[in-house]
Amino acid sequence: MPERREEKNISAFDVSIARYHLGYEYDRQTYDALVLPVKELDLTAAEKGDYCSRALFATSLIDWDRYDRTRTTFFGQADKLLRPYKNRLSDPEMKDLRRRMYIRFMEGRIRFFEFLEKQENAKLLPIEPGEFDFHNTELASVFAHLPPQPETEAWLKDLDVSWAYDQLYMVTWFSGQLSLGSGNYSRSRPNHSAKVTYERLLNPFSLLWIAAALGEDRELVERTRKEMDDYVSWRAKCGVVRRAVPWSRIYGLALPLAEEERSRK
Repeated sequence: MPERREEKNISAFDVSIARYHLGYEYDRQTYDALVLPVKELDLTAAEKGDYCSRALFATSLIDWDRYDRTRTTFFGQADKLLRPYKNRLSDPEMKDLRRRMYIRFMEGRIRFFEFLEKQENAKLLPIEPGEFDFHNTELASVFAHLPPQPETEAWLKDLDVSWAYDQLYMVTWFSGQLSLGSGNYSRSRPNHSAKVTYERLLNPFSLLWIAAALGEDRELVERTRKEMDDYVSWRAKCGVVRRAVPWSRIYGLALPLAEEERSRK
């Protein structure tokens, strides 16, 4: 009987209760991302209580100040939480779970930068329909909620483009434009425009991923990748991609997805 009472007390410390210990919505969404495996790992009540309490502590260790540290600290904490249970899932299952945890975390990160803007009184300038633009958080949300596309992932891999990596990278990059950045990626003021972010992006492979992920023609993407090989600098390679897939095309592909995101919210 005493053991059962103890188990009952531990199981009471569940996802919903622990969540209320966190003061901000972006922290709660970070916690939600870290506890995503609870159901999939089929944890006992005792294991669940231990996992949730460790996840609550891990949430406080995320470094939000630097772009590169945000991602690495999240993965570091996620890996620590998953380590005792790594034998319960296959390697592909664990990799997919880890990716989905990060996507959920990115939703919280987008909320964080919205919060940061309010704290700094940096008002979002309205984007009118005729401007053919999105706020960076809007396009980041589109990227975050793109469903897995195994076929696209397979042929992009042949072009040296990683679906999983660039999805996470682009969600991070676009949402992070609302901060002042750090190091070589510092900026004098927040950038609200997804169009500006696309035009400034200096990773040709990420530009290819954006086009392919939003549904651009496969032959055009493959042909553009081959043309990139004629140039040495990444700036020139990016120019090749943007000439083939200009922002106007990206906007057209992303618009229906952005409208879905707006209605979902």
